[in-house]
Amino acid sequence: MTPEFLTELREDDSRRVAATNGAVLLGVGLSLFHWSGLLLAGALAALPQRTIPRGLAAGFGVGVLAVVVFLGQFWLAGTLGLVLGMGQPAWLALGLGLGLPTFGALVRGIV
Repeated sequence: MTPEFLTELREDDSRRVAATNGAVLLGVGLSLFHWSGLLLAGALAALPQRTIPRGLAAGFGVGVLAVVVFLGQFWLAGTLGLVLGMGQPAWLALGLGLGLPTFGALVRGIV
């Protein structure tokens, strides 16, 4: 039941890589405005992947990138130590940054 355009996209390596990179940029950009962008980023990054495990890995990779960007913003502002010193709220934000894209990548199992 996979749409034909996704099947063609998954077979062509260059188009698959371009679609994945575009999805990551779009999703991480949207996540700067709302947390649901992380779900979308994971879903969009997983769809072009050939297998479900690769889709989940792509979603997790998007999460790692989002967490690195998140922490990088605080590092550039000079407040990384203070943020990490907050304890549970900081760990929750980092966990959600990794978990939401991975959860969004589960859409690859449906399509």
